Amino acid sequence: MLRTLEDILRLRGYASLGAPSAEQGLELTRSALVPPAIALIDLGLPGMDGLELVSAVRKISPATEVVILTGNASVESAIRALRESSYDYLIKPVQPERLLNSIERAGERWHRRRAEAAMQESEKRLRRIFEHVSDALFITGDAGVITDANPAAAELTGRPLEELCAGSWTIADLFGVEGPAGEAAGSGWSAPNRVHEFRLQRANGDVRIVDVRAAKFAPERVVHTVRDLTNERRLEEELNHSQRMEAIGRLAGGVAHDFNNVLTTISCVSQLVIETLAQSDERRADLQEILTASRRAAGLTRQLLAFSRRQILQPRVLDVAEVVRDMDRMLGRLIGADVQLTAIVERDLWAVRADAGQLEQVIMNLVVNARDAMPNGGQLTIRAANVTIQSPRSHEGGVLEAGEYVLLRVADTGCGMDAATRARMFEPFFTTKPAGMGTGLGLSTVYGVVKQSGGQLMVESAPGAGTTFFIYLPREESVPVPESPRAPIPGVAQQRATVLLVEDDTTIRSLARRILVASGYAVMDAASGARALALAKESATPIDLLLADVVLSDTSGRQLADRLLTVQPGARVLYMSGYTDDAAIHPDTPDSSRGLLVKPFTANELTNKVHEVLSRPEHMPKVSE
Repeated sequence: MLRTLEDILRLRGYASLGAPSAEQGLELTRSALVPPAIALIDLGLPGMDGLELVSAVRKISPATEVVILTGNASVESAIRALRESSYDYLIKPVQPERLLNSIERAGERWHRRRAEAAMQESEKRLRRIFEHVSDALFITGDAGVITDANPAAAELTGRPLEELCAGSWTIADLFGVEGPAGEAAGSGWSAPNRVHEFRLQRANGDVRIVDVRAAKFAPERVVHTVRDLTNERRLEEELNHSQRMEAIGRLAGGVAHDFNNVLTTISCVSQLVIETLAQSDERRADLQEILTASRRAAGLTRQLLAFSRRQILQPRVLDVAEVVRDMDRMLGRLIGADVQLTAIVERDLWAVRADAGQLEQVIMNLVVNARDAMPNGGQLTIRAANVTIQSPRSHEGGVLEAGEYVLLRVADTGCGMDAATRARMFEPFFTTKPAGMGTGLGLSTVYGVVKQSGGQLMVESAPGAGTTFFIYLPREESVPVPESPRAPIPGVAQQRATVLLVEDDTTIRSLARRILVASGYAVMDAASGARALALAKESATPIDLLLADVVLSDTSGRQLADRLLTVQPGARVLYMSGYTDDAAIHPDTPDSSRGLLVKPFTANELTNKVHEVLSRPEHMPKVSE
C-alpha cells in the first residue's frame, strides 16, 4: 500500500517521502530540509496510534496539512481527527482520483494558509515600522478623512492617537491653515506625490513647520508622510543671520579702518595748527571743535570695529564681580531714580579673560538700552553667576558649547522687542529710537565685544514682557590680576633716536614724519616693506625704532619687523593700526620690545607712544651728537 501510494503521488507530480511506521515518519519530518506540506497518515500504524502521530507531526511542523487514511473508520476516530484539524478523513478502499483530489485540495489550503501567514507577518512587520518610524504618518480614505496614524503623528500634533483615528479629523484640518503659494488651504491633499510645506498648529498652540508628502498606495488610500522641519528652518535662519552679520561686520570693519586714516589726518593737522596759534586767536576755538568732532567720530569707528570684531582689545584675567561692583554707583546715576537697579553677584565667581574697559562698555550699553525701554520706570537686574553647560545649545547667534561659563544676565521690565526688531537689533545703525536720540551702535558694540572675547550672547524678549540679555564668558583657570596703574609719561626725551617710518598712506606718513622730526627724532620713511628693508641695509646709523602700519601694500607689519630685526637686531617696534586680528602684535604680547599705536591718534599720542617704547628698560638708544 505504501509503494502504491508513492507511485500514484509521483505520477501526479508530487515529491513524496514514505515511512512504514510512526517513528520513521517522525524522523522524516524532523530531518526534512523543508517541512512537509501534506502528511497522509494511516490510523493503523505499528507502535503508535495514528492520531497521536498527527499531534506529534503538528508539534514539529504546525503548518502541515493532514489527510487521514483508515480502513477501520469509527465515529470516535472521526471526531478525534476533526479535533486535530485534519483536512480530510478517507476510508479504505479509496479510489485514486478521490485520494488525489483530497491531496490537491489540502495542498491548495496549505498554499492559502501559507500566503495568509506571510501576509500577516508582513502586516506585523509593516505595523512595527509604521509605529516606530520617526516621521509622522497619516493614512486617509475618502475625502481625506484620517483612518490611521502612528505614535509620531500623535507626538507631532500633540493629540492622542484615539482622537486622530476616530474619523473626525481630515488631513486638511491639521495642515490646511496655511497652504502653499497660489493654492487654496487644504487643496490637493489626495493627489499622489505632492509635496507641501505648512505651518502646523499643535494642540497646545505651538506652531511647527512641517514638510508633507502624499503618496497613493491603494484605491482611495493615501499615506501622508510628515516631517518636522522646525529645527532645520531655525538653523537655516541662524546661519543666514550669522552670514548677514558677518557680511555687515566686514563692511563696517573696512569702513572704520579707512575712516581711521582720515581721522588721524584730521586730528594731527588740527593739533599742529592749534599749536601755531596764539591763545588769543579766535581760530583756536574752531580748530578745537574740529578736534572734538574727530574724537566723536573716532568713538563711532571704535564701536564699528567692536561690532566687526576687529577692535584691538587688551584682555586680562579679571573678576566680573569687581567690574560690576565698580560700575554700580555710576549706573545708579545713569538710569535715574524711577528705575530700580538690583545687582546680584554670586560668591566665588570664576575668572574670565576679557578687556575690562570693553566689558564695562557692554554693561553700560545694555543698561542705557534698558533705561530707554522703561520711560515710566521699572526694574533693572544685573546678575553674575557661575554656570555649567552640560551639552551644546543652539541659539539665534550660534552654538553655546558645553563647558563652564560666567553668566552675566541683564534683565529689564521694559517694552520688549518684537520678532522683526530682534532680527536686526545687532546691526550697526539700526535703532527704533527717534532721530537724534541714538546712533544704533550700542547693541552692535555689545555683540562684537562678546564675540571677540570668545563668549556667546543670547536674548529673550517679547512686546510688553521686557528684555533679558544672557552673556556667557568662558571660565579662565588663572587667578585675576589687578590692573597696575599706568605711570604718567614724562616729556619727550631730548635725544636724537633714529626712527624708520613705514606707512603706505602718503598723508599720514608725511604728518608722522613732520611730528617726529619736530620732536627731535631722526626719521627715515618708506611707503612699502621692500623700500624699508633697503633703507635699513643702507643705513650707516643704527635704527632705534621701526614705526610701521600693520597692513602694508606688499607685506604685513609683523613680517616686516621680523625681517628688519635680522638686519637691525637692536631695533624696537611700534605698530600703527586701526584694527588687527594678528595676535602677535596684540598689546598683551610678552615681547616688550613691541608696542601698538591705535588709529586715529593725535600728534601728542604719537610722540608719547614713541617715547614710551624707546624708554623701556630693555632698550635705551644711544644719543647722537
